[in-house]
Amino acid sequence: MKRRFSQNVFVFLSFFGVLLLTAGWARMPQAPTLSVKGQVTNGTPGGEVPAGLEVSLYAFAGGEEVEILTTSLAADGSFVFEGVTAGEDWTFMAQVTYQGVDYSSEAMVPAPDQRELELPIVIYETTEEPTSVQVAQLHIFVTGMEGRLMVEEYFLIGNEGDRTYVGAVDPETGDRVTVRFTLPEGAEDLTFDGPGLGERFVEQTDGFADTRPIPPGSVTSEVVFYYTLPYREGLQVEQAVDVPVKSVVILMVQGDLALEGPGLEPMGTVDTQMGPALSYIAGPLAAGERLAFTLMPAPLPVMESAEPADHPAAAPTRNVAREAAVGLATLTVAVIGAALLWRPPAPGPVPPRVRPLVEQIAALDMEYQSGRISEETYHRRRGELVQRARDLLERWAAR
Repeated sequence: MKRRFSQNVFVFLSFFGVLLLTAGWARMPQAPTLSVKGQVTNGTPGGEVPAGLEVSLYAFAGGEEVEILTTSLAADGSFVFEGVTAGEDWTFMAQVTYQGVDYSSEAMVPAPDQRELELPIVIYETTEEPTSVQVAQLHIFVTGMEGRLMVEEYFLIGNEGDRTYVGAVDPETGDRVTVRFTLPEGAEDLTFDGPGLGERFVEQTDGFADTRPIPPGSVTSEVVFYYTLPYREGLQVEQAVDVPVKSVVILMVQGDLALEGPGLEPMGTVDTQMGPALSYIAGPLAAGERLAFTLMPAPLPVMESAEPADHPAAAPTRNVAREAAVGLATLTVAVIGAALLWRPPAPGPVPPRVRPLVEQIAALDMEYQSGRISEETYHRRRGELVQRARDLLERWAAR
């Protein structure tokens, strides 16, 4: 009986062994690997690229950091990461720190069949002089909410020089600060879109200051914050920033109040998700120059009388500057305002990497409207920017 049992076991094991040999082990599919390379260059004339700088490679999946790899910069400024795991729709970004400032490559998503990825990085020397720093565009969104005035301010800050502006040490706080912002008197409920006071920003007597360095580029830093004010007629709002402001666009959801102030030019009404909004433009403003406006009763709509049928209408005179400003305001509301101040419940904020592209498209529209660039150049550059924005939005939505 025992011998027969042993024979059965032997037959079963033999059959199982043959099955394994013929079928083989089923392997789990492995993620493809990448060779990630890059070159670090110094964008400041005469600047160096020190060998041995630590290079970090970040991998993100679904907006979450999944891996960090490090290596050292070669003598020729190059770096390489071999055999990097690349999951589906993973995003990669390389970063180095030079003279206390972090510099990153563009965030890239490799194609499914891609086996090499280039992530170049540009670093710069530093300066404490703010002469090349300016607010390229300032957008202010104003709306009434439950007896208060909700104000959102969106600063796009650039550096036209060839050195990263790192600011100077503030004697009041001991922190190195770059740009100072004053708040209107009576401002409450200050909230930042991202790191706030005690993190990126430091509190000051009449406002706050940014501590983030500003590298060269048309738009290399963004500051977004919210606050509330009393909602009443006659309220005077004044504020300033200690670097020049190139242009200002203000949008106020139309109610029983409007805005009036020196240098503030009304540009008509634009449609928003919250209804019609009064639009205004201002600027340029010198460093420290105050932007001021007062809440006044909203003007009643003017009904234009129709021309008689037998009276030929005169050809309208085009105001190119007005058209460009209204176009910019409309674009701002459609893409930024809807996502930030008048956001619907679902989408959340516009991805940070998309915002500069939106502003570049708006600036390009203004250049074309004013006749500064040719139609061919305009359509080519606009198509490139729109495609880049679409690609980034698709990647963001797929996270």
